[in-house]
Amino acid sequence: MNQLADVNSVAELEVDGNKLIVAFASSDGEIVNQHFGSSLGFHVYGIDGSTASLLAVKSFGKEKRDGNEDKLKPKLAWLTGCDMVYCGSVGGTATNELIKLGAHPVIVKGGPDIDEIITELQKEITGTMSPLLERIFKQKTGKDNSRFEEMADEEWDE
Repeated sequence: MNQLADVNSVAELEVDGNKLIVAFASSDGEIVNQHFGSSLGFHVYGIDGSTASLLAVKSFGKEKRDGNEDKLKPKLAWLTGCDMVYCGSVGGTATNELIKLGAHPVIVKGGPDIDEIITELQKEITGTMSPLLERIFKQKTGKDNSRFEEMADEEWDE
């Protein structure tokens, strides 16, 4: 297995701008089986239409479900830079904070396999994108100007 990045936040990772950066709340890296606020760990992947690579894994200590919002801060700080965060459930405060970070929370029930979700995302990237994915990719291209560099390489006929 490749060396996973040890970073203070996902935003520090160098990831190709055309990749979706997706975090999964998981205790084992196989299935999405954790509530956001009490998640013991997140597995972050870079995903495009044909590849998916595990970029980083972060473990967190066991938290009480006590409504203490401060416990969210380390998770939110580390997930800064993600496009989407899949979890079993997520509270209103965490949802609002994730959206402010530009990370869209996605609630999935029944502990789906991370591999299955990745496959579905890849189909969507190469096929018809949902309004959510379209918005995410629009935001990503707004952040970098690489699309203008591509235009500069083309020859223009006037």
